[in-house]
This record gives sequence, structure tokens and C-alpha cells, in this order.
Amino acid sequence: MISMISKYKHVRITWQDICTAEEAWTHEDEILQHDVATCTDTGYIFKKTKSKLWLFTSYSEDEDGLSVGGVTCFPMGCIKKIEILK
Repeated sequence: MISMISKYKHVRITWQDICTAEEAWTHEDEILQHDVATCTDTGYIFKKTKSKLWLFTSYSEDEDGLSVGGVTCFPMGCIKKIEILK
């Protein structure tokens, strides 16, 4: 059986996520101390368009074909870097 996973790029994506203050009340002098979170995901690019990228993180292959898990759709605007992994 020929592996179907080889047609997908294995990548590390660095992206930014929103963050919310955990405190019930925040003094205005502390507002700018809150920032976005820099996050990293590793997986396989299923599809990439100008506005979105679909990533899956796990897969299973058998005689019925490829099944994937851990699917995430990222808006391209939040992605800061895509590194190809070997």
C-alpha cells in the first residue's frame, strides 16, 4: 500500500491568539499589560487558501484510505510563520 500522507506538507505553524484578562476588574493602568498569546501547532496542511488554512494533527491509513483527526481551521491573518518539517 502506498502511503497517502506523503501528499501533505508536515509543518510547524506559529500563530497568535486572543487573550482575555482573567481578573473580574482591571484598572485602566494595567490594560496594556495584556497581550496576544503566541502559539505553536504541528501537523499536516490539508488545504491553504488566501484566507484560511486547514491543519490536521493525526492520521490513520488502512485499506479504506486516510482518516484524520485534530482538524483546525486557522484564519491566515493570525498565522505568523509556517515551517516545513521533514
